[in-house]
Amino acid sequence: MKSAQRHLAAIFIVVASLLGAASCVSVPSSGPIEKVEGQQPPCQNCVNVEVAPPTPGDEPRQIVEGYLRATSNYQPNYSVAKQFLTRMAAEKWSPEGGASIYRGLVTAMGKNTVELEGVLVGSLRPDRTYKAADQRLKWKFVLRQENGEWRIENPPSGLMVAEFSFKPFYQAYDLYFIGNGSSLVPDPIYLPALSNPANVASALMKALLNGPSTWLNSAVSSAIPPNTSLSVDSVTITDGIAEVQLSDSVLALPDPQRSLLAAQIVYTLRQVGGVKGVLIKVNQQPYRVPGSDPNSLVVSVEAIPRDMDPIPFVAGEQLYAVDHGGAVKLVTTTNDSPTVSPLSGPLGDGEYDVDALAVSVTNTDLALTTDSKTTLLRAPIATGQPRTLLREAKELLRPQFTRYGEIWDIGQQGGKQRMWMFTTDKKTDKKIEVVSPVLRDGNVTAFKISPDGARMALVRNTATGPELGLARITRSDKIVVDGWQAVDTTQSNPPAINRIVDVAWLDATELMVVGAANTDTANAPFRVVQDASRITKEGEPENWDAVEVTVLPRTQTAIIIGRGGQTWKDNGSQWVPFVGKVSTIAYPG
Repeated sequence: MKSAQRHLAAIFIVVASLLGAASCVSVPSSGPIEKVEGQQPPCQNCVNVEVAPPTPGDEPRQIVEGYLRATSNYQPNYSVAKQFLTRMAAEKWSPEGGASIYRGLVTAMGKNTVELEGVLVGSLRPDRTYKAADQRLKWKFVLRQENGEWRIENPPSGLMVAEFSFKPFYQAYDLYFIGNGSSLVPDPIYLPALSNPANVASALMKALLNGPSTWLNSAVSSAIPPNTSLSVDSVTITDGIAEVQLSDSVLALPDPQRSLLAAQIVYTLRQVGGVKGVLIKVNQQPYRVPGSDPNSLVVSVEAIPRDMDPIPFVAGEQLYAVDHGGAVKLVTTTNDSPTVSPLSGPLGDGEYDVDALAVSVTNTDLALTTDSKTTLLRAPIATGQPRTLLREAKELLRPQFTRYGEIWDIGQQGGKQRMWMFTTDKKTDKKIEVVSPVLRDGNVTAFKISPDGARMALVRNTATGPELGLARITRSDKIVVDGWQAVDTTQSNPPAINRIVDVAWLDATELMVVGAANTDTANAPFRVVQDASRITKEGEPENWDAVEVTVLPRTQTAIIIGRGGQTWKDNGSQWVPFVGKVSTIAYPG
């Protein structure tokens, strides 16, 4: 075990003030375990590891290795980890002070010095969100003897979590907030993988009450009043019903706000194993929410309107494609054997030489670029008769519909790259130029708005090469897209993606990225968590070089287009040949 520890790859995760600070998640580090009444399913991803304290006569290197094991594995109060420290260091060190992450080696440098050298690969910000890193790391542990035993006198601040321990001991959860006043938006955080569901639920509720992350804050709202707290410090779970006792600040909320509040709480707590519904209480009395059970006032998962779901329900799974002649086609799949037929009207006849297209969530409208990416059109699918939204632009990107019926696009006009949003009111199209600082720092080559409509993934070329990032969409007096947050796909731990040509959302928090490690490698699809905490290759590109991807997030069905116009569809286990001779293809949404 000790030999393996010397070579373990680790992640330093900064969990600033994890226990108890107002802006951070509270997780139990001491005290009794909360009782959970009723039948509770076992924790599926939790690991209980007994961490050994120091052994009399341990050398400095063994002390450091033991300390790393003790801080890598979640333990209440981390009392074992403190035993590897001097008395003064143990008094000052706190597991709430954060954590650091490395991949590297532990080396004895002298009689009382042990060096930890490697790579810093990640951190958790104070608001619990993950940030990838790829930096050199070096830390010298200095030890001295107390009562004849070696102990560490200068531990790094906070926890040190080994990479192989991060997955079983930390788990990603989503907090849910409100986008555009009507839909739920996930805000991913990480918590220790606590074995008790009630403890997980309590930590999630406290995090939810603290509000959204710093980055997402301007793009979302919360129906929970800002001064709301848990009137009882923990959430209890009985027969699958989580009981949440809130302060009386929520009593004045009108019914629409109560519905939003309940949706935030239910979607957040349904991630806890076995939770089927939520009973909200105020002053020990059940809190009425529209749609709750009329007798118990329990709000079930099914009671939340489905149009609030972070991933909208699309009207069917009809595929649309553009052939090499610029005509719009309907692609119908029966038993995985696709058939192609022309769309009714002039678009299907090839009169407009379509470059790219998007389909509304309602499966009623198309957005199209034509005339060598200089004109943006809108057309009802029923007639195929387009009307013009934008002329005299250049290099228009593939447009997109949001769940709110808006059409977005990016293109060149007036000597610079611009971003537009189009809305329709009584068949009158309104053009809004979006304020977007993210366009100033690079040339955007691809974009995709998240299913919830509050975030945008973009690929842009910069002086140092292509980069992937997220921006937030703020809807207020002006529509603003800002807050560029890089998604680091170039980390030294493979697979690295240094060339990126397209991006799509697989679900509410994961992306499918088309790219390659370098210019000598064929483009392939990769699954990328939005914070770059995990990147995996999604199949081998054999005889095709991917240039575009379309995804139906509700089912995570993905289709890749190669340079020759041949498409491949992900059937769940492998990519299989699909339709050929198309220049672009799109699902609704």
